[in-house]
Formats: sequence, structure tokens, C-alpha cells
Amino acid sequence: MRDESGTTTATEGVLSPRHRALSFGLITSVTLVAFLWLGVATVLPRAAEELGGVHLFGWAFTAFMLANLFGTVAAGQGADRGGPARPYLQAFTVFVVGCVVAALAGNWYVLLVGRALQGLGVGGVLALAYLIVGRAYPDELRARMLALVASAWTLPALLGPAVAGALANATDWRVVFLVLVPLVPVAALLTLPALRGLAPSGPGPGGNRLPLTFLLVLGVGALLAGLENRDPVVLVPLVVAGLAVTLPALRRLLPAGTLTARRGMPAGMIVRGLVSAAYYGGESFFPLGMTRVMGLDTLGSGLALSAGALTWVTGAWLQARLDTRGGGSGRHARVVLGFVLLVAGDGMIALAVGTSLESVALAVGGWAVAGLGMGFVYPAVTTIVLSLAPKGQEGAASSGLQLCETLSVAVMTGVGTAVTAYGSSHGWGDGRGLGMIYLAAAACALLGIAAGLRTAVRRTAHGTEPDAEPAPEPTPGAGRSA
Repeated sequence: MRDESGTTTATEGVLSPRHRALSFGLITSVTLVAFLWLGVATVLPRAAEELGGVHLFGWAFTAFMLANLFGTVAAGQGADRGGPARPYLQAFTVFVVGCVVAALAGNWYVLLVGRALQGLGVGGVLALAYLIVGRAYPDELRARMLALVASAWTLPALLGPAVAGALANATDWRVVFLVLVPLVPVAALLTLPALRGLAPSGPGPGGNRLPLTFLLVLGVGALLAGLENRDPVVLVPLVVAGLAVTLPALRRLLPAGTLTARRGMPAGMIVRGLVSAAYYGGESFFPLGMTRVMGLDTLGSGLALSAGALTWVTGAWLQARLDTRGGGSGRHARVVLGFVLLVAGDGMIALAVGTSLESVALAVGGWAVAGLGMGFVYPAVTTIVLSLAPKGQEGAASSGLQLCETLSVAVMTGVGTAVTAYGSSHGWGDGRGLGMIYLAAAACALLGIAAGLRTAVRRTAHGTEPDAEPAPEPTPGAGRSA
């Protein structure tokens, strides 16, 4: 409720009549795209086998992530200039079209087009969800609504892979892409009325970032396409051109010093990228290892994938408790501990799938250990970076974190695709190529230990560390939509 002065009273909440429809609409929107993001990974191996795309398997994630990056920027700028209603509707329309294209795909290349359209739509929906919370809710309700939006990832993270696997076993993998589409109009009908009343804020201080983002996507795409090609005449020019476009774009899009891991906030940006590569990069190929190497069906693969989500919940909860108890002290040590767990977990999976052991228990145990490490690192480094950001530039810091995460996952899955393509052409078994991918993920985690040590900053003249403040309550998966 609002008093005569127009301020919000304590009796009004995010589910009060004034905000109820928008709150349910945003939660439904995030749940829909979260299920697609997390559940579809379980059925993609079966789709790749049926459509002849195993050698290009990683591109199902690379195309999704690169398009997601562009969709995030495009939706945000569209909302700044014309309000969020139109870009929200456009993002969900593209999302639905992508789902339909993927479900009807007759070959792997068409499915990749569908995945790119899904990524474009998902990036827009998630970016707008957080932007809408910032504009449509009063200050005293924003934290509560952000927590609800973040919690919309929890059930899809825990149940999405298993539900998708069971659904694919009972019907067909194509159904997984379509099952939630009928709920999209429900989310739109709940959300759009409130969005039409939100005025545009005008172009942000950073100017138009779309051209740079587009160049970055093209550069990374060229780099990864080159790495997959075995002909040096094609490989070398593509890699050189990709690097020539990607590196300057990154220097302009990321805070100064990020590419050299300068101590403090820039090193934190690198940590976010490395932990995402070590975990999400492995997550992309885990169902493929469970089905093609271990012989599990899609339901068993989904249940195995859920092990990482369960331990991530545990790690994030422990990180939050320790952070609150210590007032922020020990945060850097937990980043390092988390990376040590990721090295161990990825190493266990590499041993399980890449050698003659072929142990399901070892692989699932490794994934659980990696999830626990992710639960420690992810919320800790996010809090470190945001606490070190200059006052008034927290939004830019959050954008930089998301860019590092999305880009690192795209690159890691692209490199994984190059490894599987090379192995396929040289007669490797599936396990050998997947084992090398997890060794690469473990190497990213090793680099993360060194970068994590550089997130610590010297005490100021006042004797306090810039990042020594209580951490926000982390929710697994929330970072995918930051």
C-alpha cells in the first residue's frame, strides 16, 4: 500500500495486488527459459546422433551462447530507448521461433539455427527481467523480487535435466523443445500490461554497444571455425582474423586491465570467465559422455547431471553462511578452494570417461565435486567484483562479468567441438576426446587458482578491504541471468 505521500508502506509486497501479475509473469518467464537452458542439454546427445551432428556437438552451445550475448545487449539498449514492452515481446517471439525450428530440424545445421535463435531470445528475456525489476518495483521491494527471480532457476536446475530425460524417453527429444511453449502467452499476458507503463530511460552513458558486440561475436565465431578446420590454408587466416577482431573488441567492452588480470576487479572478471569455462564448459559435454561412453539413457544422463546442481546448492549455501559469519573475510580463500575442487572434479571425470575405467560412479562423483567448487567460487567472486567496482559503475561491472562468463563458455564449447572433430577424423573413441575436454576444463580451473589469488587487494589507508562487506544470498543458476 502507499500512504498519502506516495511512498510504499510495509504492508505492500511483491505479491500484493499492485505487483502480483508482473511478479508471476517475470518468475514464469525466467522459469521457461531456465528449463530450456538446463533441460535441453540432456537431450542434445540423442538429437546429435539422430541428425548426424556429434562431430559438431559443441556448436549447439557455442551458437546459443554467442547469440545470447548479442541478445542481452540488444534487448537492454532497446528497453533504454523505447521502453521494455516491445523488446520483451520480440525476445519471447524469437525464443518460440527458435524452439519450433529446433523441434522440426531435419539436420544438425537447422538445429543449430534454432539454438542460435533460442540464445538470442533467452539473452533478451533474462536481461529484461532484471531491468524490469529495477524499474517497476520500489527500492524496498527490489531485493526481494530479485531473490524470487533468481530462485526461478532452482527447480529447473535440480529437476530440469531429469524431467527432460524422462520426457524424451517417453516420447521424443523434439518434444522437450516444445513442451513449455504453450506457457509463453501466459507469461506475456501477465507481464506486458505493467511493461507498457514503463517509460524509456534514454541511451546509457556507454553509447551504442551493439556494433562492438556484433564484431566480438563474429570474431569469436571465426576463431572457433578456424580451430575446427584441419586445412592450414583455412585454419590460419580464420584464427588470425578472429583474434584481430576479438581482442580489440574485448579491450573496449571490458574494464581496463581485464585481459592482463590486473589485481583487484579485473582479475575477478577473469576468475568469472575461468570458473564458467571449468564448470559450464564441462556441463555442455557431460550428457554426451554419459550416453555415448557410459551407455546411460537420457533419463539416467539427466539424473547424473542433476548431481552438480545439488552440490552447487550446498556450496552456495555454505559460502553464504561463512561469508555472513566472517563479514566477508576469507572470501578469496574460498575462491581458491572452489577452484581446487573444480580441478579435482574435472580430473575425475576425465579419468572416468577418457580411460578404460568408464566408471559412472567416478564421473558422477567428479561432477558433484565440481558443482561444490562452483558453489564456492561463483557467488564469492561475483561479490568481490561488485564490491570493488567504483561507486555508480556497478552496472558496468555486472555487464563485464556476464560478458566474461558467456564468452568463456562459448569458447570452451567451441574448443571442445574442435577436439571432438579432430578425434573423429583420426579414429579416436568418444571417450578419448571427451577426456581431453575435461582436462582442458581442469586446466582452466588451475589458471583460476592463480587468478583468484590476484582478486585480493591491499588494505586501504583506512585499514579496511574494499570487498569486506556482507555478500548477497546466492542462488545457483542466478548468474546465468545476471
